[in-house]
Amino acid sequence: MLRRLCLCLLIVLLSGCAMMSNLRQRIHAMGSHDNAEPASQEGRPGVMEPSGVPSSAPVGKAKLLKAPSDWGELAHDAAYRISQRATQVPEISSHLVYVSEPTLATPFAVALRKYVQSNLAEMGITVAQHSETSALVLDIDVQSLKLASGMQVVVSTSIGNGRIYLFRNTEAYAVNQADTGLYDASLLPPPPLPPSPVKTMTVTGQH
Repeated sequence: MLRRLCLCLLIVLLSGCAMMSNLRQRIHAMGSHDNAEPASQEGRPGVMEPSGVPSSAPVGKAKLLKAPSDWGELAHDAAYRISQRATQVPEISSHLVYVSEPTLATPFAVALRKYVQSNLAEMGITVAQHSETSALVLDIDVQSLKLASGMQVVVSTSIGNGRIYLFRNTEAYAVNQADTGLYDASLLPPPPLPPSPVKTMTVTGQH
């Protein structure tokens, strides 16, 4: 009987020692984890910056505008945006829309105006043939930019009523180096000189 009691006490003591050992190991592991410094993420590719953009993300490039195959697609996109805007703004859908003449008549600007006129008419917008006081004016502004990487064109389309913009959109496109003459107004031939005035002289005969 005494032997059994001693054996039970020995088992209890051994169990208590094992539990204390496990507890010490856990406490030591928790202390080591708290003291460890967080791993630095500086310089790691693909790490998200505060802006939400990966630090290694490349800078976006403008879409390449191929001449003249992409001109129709550009005009179609512009006309589609305008037609969608017309469903939200009754002032556009209830008025004639006149597409203004380009300020600088580059081959691209002239062709783009014609493309836009055709696409607008196909999408149900009433396009005026001539400028009228009652018509809304759709301006298509084309700006060519000479950059170190080549030329880009910025195309802005806008409709206003003389007080506010009812529609406005701006897009940038890159162009092939061989096609710069189609976009660059500085390469256009100079306008013809006005005709010189003709002077008339009256000759009085001698008698």
